[in-house]
Amino acid sequence: MYIPRIIEKIIRENLDTFKAIALVGPKFCGKTTLAEQYTKNSIALNPLNMNDYKTMLQLAPQDFLSGPYPKLIDEWQLIPEVWDIVRHYVDRVEGRGLFILTGSSAANFDETSHSGAGRIVRIMLRPMSLFEVGASTGDISLNALFEGQVFKAHKSRLTVAEYALWIIKGGWPESIGDNEQQSIRRMKSYMDALCKEDINKVTSKKYNELRVKKIMQSLARYTASETTNINILEDMRSLDDATAESTLIDYLDVLNKLYIIDDLKSWNPNLRSKTIIRSTPARFFVDPSIGASMLNLTTKRLMNDFKTFGLFFESLVVRDLRIYAESIDGEVFRYKDKNGLEIDTVIQLSDGRWGAIQIKMGSHLFDDAAAKLIRFAHKVDQATMGKPSFLAIISATEYGYIREDGVYVIPIGCLRE
Repeated sequence: MYIPRIIEKIIRENLDTFKAIALVGPKFCGKTTLAEQYTKNSIALNPLNMNDYKTMLQLAPQDFLSGPYPKLIDEWQLIPEVWDIVRHYVDRVEGRGLFILTGSSAANFDETSHSGAGRIVRIMLRPMSLFEVGASTGDISLNALFEGQVFKAHKSRLTVAEYALWIIKGGWPESIGDNEQQSIRRMKSYMDALCKEDINKVTSKKYNELRVKKIMQSLARYTASETTNINILEDMRSLDDATAESTLIDYLDVLNKLYIIDDLKSWNPNLRSKTIIRSTPARFFVDPSIGASMLNLTTKRLMNDFKTFGLFFESLVVRDLRIYAESIDGEVFRYKDKNGLEIDTVIQLSDGRWGAIQIKMGSHLFDDAAAKLIRFAHKVDQATMGKPSFLAIISATEYGYIREDGVYVIPIGCLRE
């Protein structure tokens, strides 16, 4: 059964604007199923049939490209020249929304001779948010916060233990109905395939499985932190004390091209003072279940280790905020300056409006979080950047409300786009 996705609005708008779209994202996040909701014709490439389709492209390209449209070409990267063939074809024909290309690796974008700018737009599909899987009530809208609508008190139906379970399960469409053990087995299989097979399909290079796993485990331990490559290399010494930073960067690049790593960039606003802003990105996976699997986490282990739980809860929230923000033409950043003031996320819309968010599981951390948000808002040059649309704490607590200082408290189990 198809489950509606928040990104559908973006898909429709871009099909109405561009001649083709490239829907990208990690394996099993639902790209093909989503694309099928909009296409009238499809070609599904796989290792068994790609030679046949290569022959078709040589002998009868019109059959490969023929409508009705929109036409889906699934896993197009198996035949990299498809990109340029589609680009040249749409240059010669009238119409919009002719093709949807789906793929789980960005590597073949490097091999194409032309970006397709103005003709083919890339759209990132992430695993599903808590609202999309039906766990969040959706009573509080991120867009409404930016619009200045009145914030009402709301109650989340999720318990702390249920947040732990959604961290383990992740937002993978196939896992929604899984119990915990089924999700753990599914993610273990996913990670094994990634480290043994998928990573060696990205480029002509061969990557060491044990080294990939060690890097992934290190990234998992540093989830939601701004750790350096040097720290990751230190973690790898138990396996290989001769790994160069250039080698690590190569491995990280491949994981990026598989849409597994999803680091959070720094926000650089105009400030009232000449404070130096740190630019190191914060480390995140595209879904918290990836890091949880690499560390063999369970709901029980998370409930017994709230320091680790807090980091993975932040990863869960950042995943959802990215999905919600992108649907309203926004982007999620992080802020940290030389004085140690750190804001977990800043969301900025394309029109310049912005809001700042601290992510804290428990209410005992709210006073400090609110004080930092208010201090941060005063540091921003509001004459240039404008006033914040909102300051908020996203939590794992039960109730959403407005504090006396004006800072919102929002359970992630109540949020939507």
